[in-house]
Amino acid sequence: MKKLVEKIKKMDSKYKVLFFRWWFSAAVCFFIVWGTSLGSQETTLDLIFFLGLGMGIGNLFIFNPIISSVFDIERRGKIANKKMTERSIPEGIFYMLSEIFKSMLAVYIVSWIYEGINILINKIGNYPSEHVGFPVEPISYAIIFVIIYSILGFIWDLIVILYEKVFKKGQDKVTNEENI
Repeated sequence: MKKLVEKIKKMDSKYKVLFFRWWFSAAVCFFIVWGTSLGSQETTLDLIFFLGLGMGIGNLFIFNPIISSVFDIERRGKIANKKMTERSIPEGIFYMLSEIFKSMLAVYIVSWIYEGINILINKIGNYPSEHVGFPVEPISYAIIFVIIYSILGFIWDLIVILYEKVFKKGQDKVTNEENI
């Protein structure tokens, strides 16, 4: 047991955060899908919307503040959680909206992955199209959600890096021309 505790203590923070994000996503899925009537409805549009909204709000107000206070999260070569208190009001609003949008987009993509898996199961097993061979359950949902959420975060970081490089080059040109 002591060896396991030592390995966990030596584990990199990003893996611990990934594990906690998985656990939190599974918990939100459990409470929204199984704890409300949304999981038993015929149409899944309401479920996708409210699960995405719940994930975004949960990440924004519960998960991110707790994780930011416990771990130093490095993003684009900087400690990302140190800036949370230094944001201006427009930056904070943009951060909140982008976090909710990213979670809703991730849930939407996860729903299409579930749909694709179920179509594949129905084709292979020769089941009717209404058959659900792979229903939403918290553990598999959380695994797929964390993968998609991480990919979306990586893409967002690449966009920000490219924007900063282009913007900084433009600022450097203006500064150099002013110095001449």
